[in-house]
Amino acid sequence: MKTPPERSGITFEVGAQLEARDRHKNWYTASIEKIDYDKERVLIHYRQWSRRHDEWFPWSSPYLRPMERISLRRQEVDLDTVHV
Repeated sequence: MKTPPERSGITFEVGAQLEARDRHKNWYTASIEKIDYDKERVLIHYRQWSRRHDEWFPWSSPYLRPMERISLRRQEVDLDTVHV
């Protein structure tokens, strides 16, 4: 059986969270729904979107990336609320 490539920040297992780019070039939080080892691809479900928008990506696709841990805006808010 083929195995997914090693990609920093992405775990290739069902339920794993990541970001995926749709056909309109927008990035969304997504999860892996299925893994097709024979065709070397993953079925991606965009969070808060209907399953009809799910799509298959080659597991080496540049349109898959790790989720960002903390956005800059969130980090700024957190720093503003810290009291020393």
